[in-house]
Amino acid sequence: MWRILITLLLFSLISGCVGSPVHETLTYSSLQSKIKSNNQALLKLRIGMQQSEVRNVMNEPERSEGYAWGSAWLYRTAMTSGIYGTADTDFTPVMFNQEGELIGWGRNFFESEVKRYELSIRNK
Repeated sequence: MWRILITLLLFSLISGCVGSPVHETLTYSSLQSKIKSNNQALLKLRIGMQQSEVRNVMNEPERSEGYAWGSAWLYRTAMTSGIYGTADTDFTPVMFNQEGELIGWGRNFFESEVKRYELSIRNK
């Protein structure tokens, strides 16, 4: 009986450590599941959806950013920088205008929106 308790105690200590193989495997699996779910949910988005509708489809974003033209919610859709990495390329931005309507998503769309906004500011 004591051997079982000691074994369970040691396993829980090892699995609770951030650098442990058990923790990394669980984190990796969880992250991969989230990435798959986010990529599938992106296919359900439609231009003009309200933020509440997007939240129902995508759940909460991992990050969000605000801009003068609207906002961007960022969802992890890849893992190119490792388990604890946060490279911009690991996230897909979902953009909303000032009224909270979905105007587009994806890194290319995001970059073109930022450039377009910067040009309109310079030309004023």
